[in-house]
Amino acid sequence: MDSPAPPEIRTTEAAAPPRAAPVAWAVLAWSAVALALGLGWAAGLLPPGVPADDGFGSLYRAWGTGAAAWITLALGAAGAVCAVVMMRPGRGGRATACAAWGLSAAVVVLFVTGSLLAFLGYSMIMPVVGWFVPGLPGMWVEQVLDPENLGLFFFAAGAGLWAVAGLSALRAARGACPDCGRDHGWTPGAEHATRVRALRVGRIAVAVACLSSLAYPALRFPWLLGLTPGMGDDFAGVLRAEPGTLLLGVGLGSAAVAGTVLTTGLVLRWGVRFPFWAVGLAGRRVPVALAVVPATAVAVALVAMGRSIIVQLALGQQGMTSSSDLHTWVFLGMAVWGAALAVAVAAYAVRRRGACSVCGRGLPEAEPHDLRAAA
Repeated sequence: MDSPAPPEIRTTEAAAPPRAAPVAWAVLAWSAVALALGLGWAAGLLPPGVPADDGFGSLYRAWGTGAAAWITLALGAAGAVCAVVMMRPGRGGRATACAAWGLSAAVVVLFVTGSLLAFLGYSMIMPVVGWFVPGLPGMWVEQVLDPENLGLFFFAAGAGLWAVAGLSALRAARGACPDCGRDHGWTPGAEHATRVRALRVGRIAVAVACLSSLAYPALRFPWLLGLTPGMGDDFAGVLRAEPGTLLLGVGLGSAAVAGTVLTTGLVLRWGVRFPFWAVGLAGRRVPVALAVVPATAVAVALVAMGRSIIVQLALGQQGMTSSSDLHTWVFLGMAVWGAALAVAVAAYAVRRRGACSVCGRGLPEAEPHDLRAAA
């Protein structure tokens, strides 16, 4: 009986110079918008897109919105240069990848605050809580259209684009497939070993993320019993007088628990195939992007919350609903939660890579139980 034929390997080389990756055009467009925004803010033609006086975790409380305009101009100019280099045949090598990742990190540190996590949390509970808290849907829409939040969304998207651009540049520097990242040294054995390692690392990261995520619900669920850990006795009266506040707090805590459950899917079978309780989808393949994109956004928002606490402490003003050390540590610990979630998402994405339709490398997608014995 004939043995199975090995995967057909197709070269990605061509006689003509390789076309620029779509992400290069995307970061060039982002850089152009950043330049336009910086000019508009500097000239006073546009409302500031960053919080200043009362912005939680905003560096521009100390630096002023004028600094935001010049920093945005600098990021836009640097980004435009980096994007143009990425479009060249050689793609700039590893230095370009490092520059792209540096821009991504700079955008997060300079512009992405914990307000992103608050927005994601309220967006998650809005379909339910919005029916019971008067005026909440209108307030949510108002916040979405607020110039400061629009700026926040723009910079958060830029951080993600530059991270992807760095990965694309690194693949080009290695001569790897632009679609899957596998290079000419790929072998089936190495692929299997990579998946096993990804599962092992993913399980550790998921465990850390899940444990870290329980601290926030532990602060909010006691509100149902009239207990307000870290908030002081006076806040209990506020909860009795304003049921909407109680509902929001418990709702956000429930969102964190839901996120914890979803995080476990990164290392379980139902993260690859929809479980039986997913009506209409049970047994179908879970699209990789359906897990990776939202989880990455949450990871960035969590890290940004921890970063915002550091900024608040550095400015000498915590600026939260309570000045207790308990809340400070819980919100600061969200950076650990976010970092662990980011590692878990990366491991999940690597493990879920199937056979590539571009280069022909890769193995059929495997489920966690197929790898667990080896892990």
